[in-house]
Amino acid sequence: MIGMRRFGPTMVIVMAAVLGRFALAAQAPAYTPPQEKVLALRAAQVDGLNRLADLILESPLSAEKTVGQALGRSGEGEIALRRFLRSARVIGEGRFYSDGVAEVDLEIPLEPLVHEIQRLLPPAGEAAPTFDDLQRRSVDGHLEVSGRGRAPEEMAPEMIKQVESSSLDVLPEMFPLGWESVTADGRVEAIRAARIRAYQAMADQIRAIELGAGRTIGQEVAGSSAAEARLDLFIRGLPVAGPARLMPDRIAEVDVVAMVRNLIGILKEIRPAGQADDLWSEDRLDRLSVRLKMDRLTVTGFGMPPPEELRPGRTTAAVGAPMPDWAAGELEARGVDDFPEDANEAIGRQRGRLLAARAAKARAMVDLERQLDAVRLDDGRTVRDRAAKDDVFRGDVKTFLGSARTAVSRPTEDGNGWEVILQLPLFRLYEFSRPR
Repeated sequence: MIGMRRFGPTMVIVMAAVLGRFALAAQAPAYTPPQEKVLALRAAQVDGLNRLADLILESPLSAEKTVGQALGRSGEGEIALRRFLRSARVIGEGRFYSDGVAEVDLEIPLEPLVHEIQRLLPPAGEAAPTFDDLQRRSVDGHLEVSGRGRAPEEMAPEMIKQVESSSLDVLPEMFPLGWESVTADGRVEAIRAARIRAYQAMADQIRAIELGAGRTIGQEVAGSSAAEARLDLFIRGLPVAGPARLMPDRIAEVDVVAMVRNLIGILKEIRPAGQADDLWSEDRLDRLSVRLKMDRLTVTGFGMPPPEELRPGRTTAAVGAPMPDWAAGELEARGVDDFPEDANEAIGRQRGRLLAARAAKARAMVDLERQLDAVRLDDGRTVRDRAAKDDVFRGDVKTFLGSARTAVSRPTEDGNGWEVILQLPLFRLYEFSRPR
């Protein structure tokens, strides 16, 4: 592979083993219907996470800079943000269409997200950003996105079992999902970056261990070139724990493990000559695993492929005849409902807001369904006409209505009620209405 010669022999062996393991996915058997459904749902979840990340990374911090530019693409800032986004919650049930496509809605609270972005941003002299773009996009204090996808063409049986046994709030490894647009060199570079960060994290963790009296290993060996070199040699020789994980949000993960008993042995070797106090005593070092309450140290390093190693993503649009104008449009419906008359006290107002919001959304949904029924398809029939004679299409239309996005949910201008605006892009209707 291009660039492989930059790595040492051990790295070449690790990369070959890792990439060889992922190549086994090509031998995977066809999916069962339940497997295809759960894999399509997971693909939609991953697509939603990527859309959420893109929305945030492209959000402007100022007239000159976006969040992504400030964090640094594929660097530690973006990696930390994407890992934070793994906490995005799946809303409701997934939506499944007859053509194998699944859709899922995700949300993440805006306030902790903004705090995390501010923590990751480099220090700046100017005023703190207000994230107006993200504030405008939020609904009821949350950022919401919809993801869509279908089951990957090939996935290894052991990964399928892992996905089937994982709850939706856990993001398992699902290679090749999420890595379809990454070159082979990009995968190698992501694993390499993860491995480098794992060893650096292990070095930081070991050096931060307290020997006693507030003194750390790092402080004690500082100034002794021989001790520092021996400790660094020990860390560089630690094994990688298992194969690298290529997670579906395009983050490679590598674990490095250090047995505490081996660390104790190295500390005894580099113990400063003539040390008089108890910090380096035989007994204190032997009890290090007891003080740490563990027999091994495990750290994880994270890496992403460089931007130049990403191929243009494959489109899910049908290839052939140009897409009609109606397919690029969207429907919009507005619903309004007044607060109940008895919603006066604090608890009553809260309950009245909830009831009015639900009623307003229901009114908007009725109007949206009416508009959707009137959409004229490529064959000249309206959605209503075709649904009356096609059971599969009618089921897809019902599923499609469930994908309507709440664009606005707010009190009315007079303060006496609630307003909800729903939006429904028509591209998905165009896809499943086409002849198969």
